Amino acid sequence: MTCDMAEQEGSPLEESSGYSKYGITDLPKTSVATAWGQTKTCAGLSVKEWVFIVVSVVNILVAIGLTLVRFIDVIIHDPAKPDFTFALLLLVNAAFCLFYVGHGVLRERVYELYVFIIAILVVLVYCIVEYAFLNVEGRSTLKLVRLILACVLAPPNIFLAWSVAQHFGYLQFRIVGASEYLQHLYQQASIFSCLLKFDVQVTTSFVILVLEEGTDLNLLEQITIGVGIPYALLWNIMGWFVLRRESKVGAWVFAFLGIVKPAYYIFKLVKYVTNIMSSHSMSPTLCDLTVCHQHYVFSQYVTNIMCCHSMLALLVWLMIMAELIVVYRNFGQGLKERG
Repeated sequence: MTCDMAEQEGSPLEESSGYSKYGITDLPKTSVATAWGQTKTCAGLSVKEWVFIVVSVVNILVAIGLTLVRFIDVIIHDPAKPDFTFALLLLVNAAFCLFYVGHGVLRERVYELYVFIIAILVVLVYCIVEYAFLNVEGRSTLKLVRLILACVLAPPNIFLAWSVAQHFGYLQFRIVGASEYLQHLYQQASIFSCLLKFDVQVTTSFVILVLEEGTDLNLLEQITIGVGIPYALLWNIMGWFVLRRESKVGAWVFAFLGIVKPAYYIFKLVKYVTNIMSSHSMSPTLCDLTVCHQHYVFSQYVTNIMCCHSMLALLVWLMIMAELIVVYRNFGQGLKERG
């Protein structure tokens, strides 16, 4: 009878966190193991993290709502307008921002919050450039409201993201412990993982910018969208599995398949630089006399943006390759067993 009572009393102790046997009430779980690794629970979020999530989600949803109104209007009335391209671009980047907020906080990904800050700045630049330079005739009250909100809400959101990122470290300690060496390996793996996500965002934005004429696509643009985005997504998913499994063979395959990306970026970069040089050689008087002057100005701005975006995409790819070498050398050092 005593043994039975002891067994009955022992079971809750075994299920507890271990503190209840000392008279301390069990605390709620602050992290759980998932298929993606250790993840914070809602109980594990601090007040500052909750404020950051709420403020960020509200800001992003407002931006999405304002952009959707314009996006739907363009689709209905004139899908070939440049507004379609930039509205789609803003929606895609807003979706990535939502991901960085949720995943970055719950998984304590410091570098994802840094990328979130970069993404906010990119969206802000898109709004300013599109309203002030690219589509002067298409200005509207809705776009002005979106621009003002972006300028007002972006700075505090950036400050919150930076502040929250500085206090991360709980999950890293739970996963790898106090070993400085393992913490260093974990940070390198986090950088590589973050770069993969940022590469998807940059590549998707790059492909969307090809749509200079909205939904009026030629054959090359259709192939670029139909192949480019799925290829970038699958390539980055492969990179995540290589990191997760610490597969050295997979790392070589990943690097080989990635050669296509810089080749395409360089091709487009050379094309845009050539267009810029040829446009400067044209007579400005002739341009002023043509009826397509505004379209010419728009094309020049788009060409400059695409040129910058090509260089950004190429830089991100180079960073991924450099970080791949780092994490490749770290394979087999004990991080996989801890993750």
